[in-house]
Amino acid sequence: MLYERVKQALERARKKNPGANFYIPLEDFIEYVTFHLIATSEMRNTMTSKQMSMSQYLQQDKTYKEFYERKAFTEEAEYKAFHNKLRNAINRFNSLNHKTEEEANQRKRSEAETGSRKARFENTITIHDFQAQSEMPILMDIKEAKGEQNTVYQRILKNNLQNVNFTNYKLFEEYLNQEIQKQSLSADEKQLHQYLIEKHLKLHTLKEICRCYESIVKNTSNQKQILEVDLKTRLQLMLYATSMPMVQQWQAYINLITRLESCKFGRFIQEIDSITNFIKWILMEYCNKHEDIVFDESDMECFRKYIDPKRFQNDLSIRKGFSSSTFSIVMEEIKRGNEQVNE
Repeated sequence: MLYERVKQALERARKKNPGANFYIPLEDFIEYVTFHLIATSEMRNTMTSKQMSMSQYLQQDKTYKEFYERKAFTEEAEYKAFHNKLRNAINRFNSLNHKTEEEANQRKRSEAETGSRKARFENTITIHDFQAQSEMPILMDIKEAKGEQNTVYQRILKNNLQNVNFTNYKLFEEYLNQEIQKQSLSADEKQLHQYLIEKHLKLHTLKEICRCYESIVKNTSNQKQILEVDLKTRLQLMLYATSMPMVQQWQAYINLITRLESCKFGRFIQEIDSITNFIKWILMEYCNKHEDIVFDESDMECFRKYIDPKRFQNDLSIRKGFSSSTFSIVMEEIKRGNEQVNE
């Protein structure tokens, strides 16, 4: 049902974009948009989420509530601990809503009008249950704790990626996935989280990039006059491929770089950008025709197929697929790219 509607939307989008020709098959677009619509409707449906003010949220936050109910503190250390818990609870509340841009803007406008942040505690904001039950509390707990996981997380947040080695990065990703498995979530939700962790951390994708990069180094070792510039550009293109939303198609474009002629580098960038734009066209065409997202079991099978971890996982590792120095080169390039974006 939904799959067929998306297919029709794709055909309408193609008629309006006759030059939309891609390296990957159009079937990949149908699969991705179907997945995207179901994830948006089923997994992050704000209509079934809770509306609460920050003060209400603090009352139900477990770590905060334990301190709050005591009301009186006999030692300064307890008083400081209470405020630390309060600060962390407020940060968690804000983090849960960091993607709800319009709600955040409304809060800012309200604060500007009243000249006080009191409204932040009184105005209701949607808490998305899917996020609240899963990855955000795990990250917040890591942030509070001491140890290697906290160190890796802080280095990622601060863009100190050159100081993150492969082993610790791998352990960090494994820890997040293990914690997700402990949550009271459905099998579909757990697999979706695995997909989202790969989308954001890109561990398996980075392993494939490292493998391809070393392959290019070996194949061009006798062309020293073009090696440095060509290698850097190809690595940048591999990383740029991960800027498109279709995670399951990243590897196809990363592998394409290993044999792409240098005269086609510009065309490669245009295609990655065009993929994102074409997805927007398909979604727009769908929304113009349909107000709701209706799907059946066959659509859910498509959804499960897309988020199946086996589709993006690989067993590459240091010494088996690439060297630790290659991983460092890749992380340094990501750091440099992040700095350019933030300039």
